[in-house]
Amino acid sequence: MEHFDIEVDPNNIIHLRLGDLTSDKLDELKKWADKVEKTILDVFNRSGKKVRTIIDVTDLKKYDSEAFLILADLMKANERYTLKTATFGGSEYILAAQDALLALSGRTNFRAFSTKEEALDWLIASSNQ
Repeated sequence: MEHFDIEVDPNNIIHLRLGDLTSDKLDELKKWADKVEKTILDVFNRSGKKVRTIIDVTDLKKYDSEAFLILADLMKANERYTLKTATFGGSEYILAAQDALLALSGRTNFRAFSTKEEALDWLIASSNQ
């Protein structure tokens, strides 16, 4: 899938990419969310440690409410397996949406950054937990 990507690096950091979350992409988003959930559980089980995730939202410019709920459910489902989640590249509009998503999901281990480097630095800091 080119609109939604998933990769795991050698340090077991999961790299995700999100494009626009519009109604015509909901089926693709649901499949991606299922794959993300399985990937997080797989990395958790293999490593024995909570997972770090970085999400590139540079190409995310718009979303609809159903897509928003799919992401909130994904965040809730993975909370117990996740050490930290960082996003980067979001516009002010997307940053405001992320704040609302955090409130819906109840997650507190999630931060937004301007650059990939800042996000990775935060993820790697204190990663021995």
